[in-house]
Amino acid sequence: MVFMEFVEISEDPDYCLHPIDVVRHGLKDLACEPVGSLSARELAHRSILLQQSRQQLDGLIAATISEAEAAGSPTISQQRTMAQVVAADTHANPDTLRADIRAGRFLRTMPVLEQAVLDGHMSRDHVLFLSKGQNTRVHSAMARDQHLFVQWARDFEWKDFKSTFSYWLAVNDEDGPEPEDDNALNTVTIRTTPDGRVKGSFDLDGATGGILKQQLGDEENAVFNEDEECGHPRTTGQRRAQALANLIRRGAGRSAANAKPLVHVVMSLKVLMHAIDQLAKDEADQDFTSVLDFDDIDGRCELIDGTPVNPKFALVLAMQAYLRRQVLGAKGVTLEASYETRGFPEWMRHIKLVEARGSCTTAGCDAQHTWLHADHRTPHSKDGLTELENLDPLCRPDNLNKSNGPPLRKRGDDNPCL
Repeated sequence: MVFMEFVEISEDPDYCLHPIDVVRHGLKDLACEPVGSLSARELAHRSILLQQSRQQLDGLIAATISEAEAAGSPTISQQRTMAQVVAADTHANPDTLRADIRAGRFLRTMPVLEQAVLDGHMSRDHVLFLSKGQNTRVHSAMARDQHLFVQWARDFEWKDFKSTFSYWLAVNDEDGPEPEDDNALNTVTIRTTPDGRVKGSFDLDGATGGILKQQLGDEENAVFNEDEECGHPRTTGQRRAQALANLIRRGAGRSAANAKPLVHVVMSLKVLMHAIDQLAKDEADQDFTSVLDFDDIDGRCELIDGTPVNPKFALVLAMQAYLRRQVLGAKGVTLEASYETRGFPEWMRHIKLVEARGSCTTAGCDAQHTWLHADHRTPHSKDGLTELENLDPLCRPDNLNKSNGPPLRKRGDDNPCL
């Protein structure tokens, strides 16, 4: 199918249509074409192209609105910020516009990233995530490694991009907060509104937050299954609130002696030994993070979903943890024997979650690891063995739809991230 743009041009030979007007006319013509007339393949292709165009537009918006803010444009409209100026005319969310301004300011200091965004190779979300990690300690390192961030954005799915940058930040922010200091900053805020409702927020370190997310995710999965059985669907937020209430009720009725944290910390032997060696040094000479590397099997110290954990903090957790030995090959595939049962045992599922960094095997899926099933790649009904080599972590919807679903991510032999 051929797409054509019809733009009204002035007969004046000196008239030049502004590129913004061309874009707006083109979008208008595109919107007039009914999407119902397109085939499934054409719809998928258009969706990808539109997302790439959105990324370019997001970059232009961020660069333009932040430059307008710096140039004093708000004073022309007698307003304080460009977020107010734009929101007044477009009724857009001011929070979104303020985020655009922050992204634009960040991109002005990172020309390689700015060009990548304008070329459609990085999204606004990539930029905002990177900007949150910027501080005076790592600014020069971020400027140096801009090309790496662009490459990661092009090569990695969103979850892996975040984990990779988190590892980069852990290694390059050498003067960041120590784990015990980070733990001491944990806070929870709870307040009661006049109508009796209770609201709150929390700010937790990675390991404590990982425990909360895993426990809450397990309970959310149970609530989701109950909703399906009862025909009473709830929103994600409603399910999460019910899951939190369930955990609180059960926790209040159980003694502390019987409670135990359920969080998986993946720590390589190399990182463990390095961390132990650092304990023998003077505090000023200790360096726990230099061996961390997202792409190196021997450089892992993380939660099961790939969130990096400072090795010093992981040592503290190891003192009260249940330890399990898992041997991974060079490509990240577990070297393990078969298990002679039909259903995969829980320890096998956890082993594969470690390999996959808590990701559903279906390409593009971002389901949390607590929702993932242990699925036979070759079905048991077709003589598929219950062994690690035949196990794929799949979320419930993709497991039920795997015969018609999207392609699976490549296994560990082809993908160093799995």
